[in-house]
Amino acid sequence: MIKIHLTGRKFEIDEELHKYVEKKLGGLNKYLPRGHNNQGMTVEIFKDPSGKEDNKYKVTAILRVQGPDLIAETATINPHSAIDIVEQKLKIQIRKYKEKHQPKRNNIKRAWDKFTSR
Repeated sequence: MIKIHLTGRKFEIDEELHKYVEKKLGGLNKYLPRGHNNQGMTVEIFKDPSGKEDNKYKVTAILRVQGPDLIAETATINPHSAIDIVEQKLKIQIRKYKEKHQPKRNNIKRAWDKFTSR
C-alpha cells in the first residue's frame, strides 16, 4: 500500500473522498516492478470556481519512485472522476517505467543459446 499525502486547496476533503483516494491510488504499488520501492505519493485536489468548461476540480498526483517522479494531473467536473482519470494516467506511466527498468529476458536466452551451441 502506498503512503498517500492528501491535501486540498480551496476545498475541504471529507472522509468519503479520502477513502476513495486510498482505494483507487493506494493499490498502484502492485504495478511497480519488484525491488523498486516507492517513497510515497502526494495528491493535491484544487477547487477552481473559474475553471474552463466546468472543469472545477483539478487533481495532481506525484508518485515518487527511483529515478524521475511519475506525475499525472487532470481537471474535471467532480473530484471522483478526476481521481479515476489520474489513476489511469499513472497506470500507463507505471507500465512504461516497468518496461524501462526490468531486466531483459532475451539477453539471458541468447547467452544460454550461445553457451549450449558450442
